[in-house]
Amino acid sequence: MGIFSGFSPETYDFLTEIAWNNNSVWFEENRARYVRCVKEPMHALAAALLPSALEVDPAFNPRIASIVSRIRRDTRYSKDKSPYRDHAWLCFKHHDTRVSENFALYFEITPTSYGYGMGMYSPNPAIMEGFRKRLLARPALFLKLKDSAKLSMFGFEGESYKRDRHPDAPDNIKEYLNLRSIGWHFSSDKLLNTMKPELFDEVNAAFSDMKDMYRFITGADGMGESK
Repeated sequence: MGIFSGFSPETYDFLTEIAWNNNSVWFEENRARYVRCVKEPMHALAAALLPSALEVDPAFNPRIASIVSRIRRDTRYSKDKSPYRDHAWLCFKHHDTRVSENFALYFEITPTSYGYGMGMYSPNPAIMEGFRKRLLARPALFLKLKDSAKLSMFGFEGESYKRDRHPDAPDNIKEYLNLRSIGWHFSSDKLLNTMKPELFDEVNAAFSDMKDMYRFITGADGMGESK
């Protein structure tokens, strides 16, 4: 595994082309391109980011192969039977769990964009219930973190229940109590930013900026508990 030096134009050429040639014959003919331009730099970036990710949550699985997405899709439960992904990501999550079972830190590339943030792939009732308890216990802390300069570059994401489940809650936190999922995301189409080693610095700084809110949402280190 080498030092991360950035992705390349060929990275995005490959992701674009596999979207139009999504079959095993084409992939096997282009496997070396995938390894060189997508897999190897993604693994190198994951390894470089790992120390900072573990500072956010020491319970993250440090195994690089578990952090970086595979090119092959699991199509067993999907209507889309395309065998390969046209995007790639790295996701810092807990041991022996799936992406859908976590509130995670992540970075991703697509044929036309890149992004990073923290959130959940699908609603996780246990995580959200813990978050609601901390929100009710320390609403001022959550609102301070939410409005902080550290999170100002990220877009807020959340799926709400259709029915208000907390009709008596204060207006300033009602919206968040009624969420089924929650997250913050940054996205850009400036792919040149990813084609240099400094991408590591950008994502590394973002992980640091998300640290306190991540710990509030997940309860890591007791963040957000009553005092």
